[in-house]
Amino acid sequence: MIKIRNLHLSYGKSEILNIPSLDINTKKITALMGSNGSGKSTLIRVLSRLQSPDSGEISLWGENRPSLEMLRKICVLLPEPALLKRSVRENFKVILKSRNLLSEFDERTSEALALVGLDEKFLDKRHFELSSGQTQRIAFALALSLRAPFYLLDEPTNSVDIGTSKLFSKAINLMHERYGCGFVIASHDEKWLSMLANECVFLHKGRVCEFEYKNIFEIEGGVLSFGGGARLNLPSNFKGKSKITINPSKIKISKTGGEGQISGVLHSASLYMGDEKLLKVKVGDFLIKIFSHDDEITKIGERVFLKFEDGSMLALE
Repeated sequence: MIKIRNLHLSYGKSEILNIPSLDINTKKITALMGSNGSGKSTLIRVLSRLQSPDSGEISLWGENRPSLEMLRKICVLLPEPALLKRSVRENFKVILKSRNLLSEFDERTSEALALVGLDEKFLDKRHFELSSGQTQRIAFALALSLRAPFYLLDEPTNSVDIGTSKLFSKAINLMHERYGCGFVIASHDEKWLSMLANECVFLHKGRVCEFEYKNIFEIEGGVLSFGGGARLNLPSNFKGKSKITINPSKIKISKTGGEGQISGVLHSASLYMGDEKLLKVKVGDFLIKIFSHDDEITKIGERVFLKFEDGSMLALE
């Protein structure tokens, strides 16, 4: 378990991270989500001890000051990995030797390369013979060869195609199931990550949010207008605000209308995290995202009705 308490980090006057409390289960696959500039990469660096916060505590497996040996149980993959200027074989030798695993070279390299869709011919390639996508695959394979208890992955699918992203998903699941490896993964590829993760941490401007800010709308005069005549009169506490977000988990969707509901058309439905579905409903000129476990609402183009629960809306500006 990683326990974060009162973590603060700023660059000059800009607050980058402000996390009063966050617990991360190092046995699970945790998605780290948020828009660009939300603090995902900075949090990855702080968790890996590559960067120090201004203040706060990070407890790793019960230790506030983890030993070097404990830190070596964490493997970090950054967005633009660089290989040593030598052959792929020598890169594997260096990383395995650093963990006293050189005697298992053949087994570990064979498994790791297969997991990223490469064969052992790549062992003899030099670093400059690899494309950016192949470099990303090799860097991921190097990390997997360690079978580390815990991985911190920052944009692991940064330079690879859809097929390779699927291979990476299978590799992460296999490492999780076969060796009990835990992962925290930050990625801009929300669909890929949501299908993979067991849990999710969502950041907005360096803060952990109660829910994902998927529905962000401009408001004026306390009214949210979707266009096409669809509008909501908001509670008085939203007057003077210009932007709100609506919790996707607190929107009730049904096939029958009622008081206080707005109507729309089901635009798409897909699996999101676990057995939860992400529904997108076209209301006026906008798509509203909803998390649902309702198996009856799946027909694209169907007229549906939405009701926003109390506490579903949060003012941003």
